Amino acid sequence: MGPGTAERPCKLTLLDAGSRLDHHFVSATDSCAFVAELVAGRSYRAGGLNQLILNFKCTPSAARASPQRERYKRQAITTLAHWLRLAVSRTEAEQSTWVPIPPSRSLDDPDFDDRLSRTLSLAFDSYDVDVRGLLYQVRNTAPDHAVDVRLSADMLFDLLHIDVAALKARPIRERIALFDDVLTTGKHFKCCERRLRQLLPCVPIAGVFLLRRVLPRKRRGPEIV
Repeated sequence: MGPGTAERPCKLTLLDAGSRLDHHFVSATDSCAFVAELVAGRSYRAGGLNQLILNFKCTPSAARASPQRERYKRQAITTLAHWLRLAVSRTEAEQSTWVPIPPSRSLDDPDFDDRLSRTLSLAFDSYDVDVRGLLYQVRNTAPDHAVDVRLSADMLFDLLHIDVAALKARPIRERIALFDDVLTTGKHFKCCERRLRQLLPCVPIAGVFLLRRVLPRKRRGPEIV
């Protein structure tokens, strides 16, 4: 099933006090924005955004093994890149240094996935944008969604390193936009921000996410809270 059934959003929405409750690592002082919302706990059978993000996250090895899955992954990247271009003005895009949040695989792993960089390049094609892989993981980890016991924030932080050569290649723009596909707890965003702060203590850092995970609200009596 392809990604064409997902509704098309066209703006960035800032996290507010209510939406931050779904992302316990994100604090009131953090600036985070998202393009669309994804309800947690729904499988690909729900269609729409659920299928779209599964196609987007298809591993490189799985895509190489199946021309159909490779096509769906490309379509998902194209769709999400189009949404991002609609949501972010050219001025806003060009004012930031865009830093993809590293995937769970190290750079030398065959399943290292550059989907975030590909999405940014496609979204801001013809713009004067600064997209840089300033961060990387030094070893593989299991994706959080695939394990029962997740890596702690301190353990993740220790695995994140800065590419100093890439950092020194040219000046950072007015702000850094840490970019990821789905905002869940906010752990990866905060660990990346913390690592960058070691060398860039005064540069504003924001988070930009294609989707944010919305936790289902518990039902209490006749009301949903």
